[in-house]
Amino acid sequence: MSAERMSVIGVAGALSDAICVLSETEERALRELSRTLGVDWARLQSELVFLRASAVDLAAVTALGDGPLCDDLRQGTRDRWQRLAGRSDVNFEAEIDERTAPYGQVVSDPQKTSGSLRDAVGFVFSQCCTDGDPNADLAHLGGAMFAALYDEVYQLLEAIDLAPTDTRA
Repeated sequence: MSAERMSVIGVAGALSDAICVLSETEERALRELSRTLGVDWARLQSELVFLRASAVDLAAVTALGDGPLCDDLRQGTRDRWQRLAGRSDVNFEAEIDERTAPYGQVVSDPQKTSGSLRDAVGFVFSQCCTDGDPNADLAHLGGAMFAALYDEVYQLLEAIDLAPTDTRA
């Protein structure tokens, strides 16, 4: 059985939606959780976007390897994300990089992941949602969401034949 051929632009669009758009069920559950944990809903929602972006980014790199195809997918995802956010300013890329940096540092630094990557990412998520105050429930949520999205995106990218972006004009 051969893999379905899909365009980088199409996959990037779907991944951007996975990063930015909560389902109604997710939103209800997370709103309730934010109330229960005493965490600001807007902050939790915002931080989830960056957690999800980090999971998608890691899945792309591990599934596709560093190279032009991965670069095209990552850039396509960021371009679509920028359109979804309604932002056209140059600082948007820098903002994404700044907000996802703590997750990237945990992923790339073996000293910070003496336990599981899931736990380390969850701890960073918890700190980002609470001004540095550790919260075990938020850490569990963040780690579980990161791991689940990473796994789904990785499996998707392994299962499809990604068509490179045609750079010829």
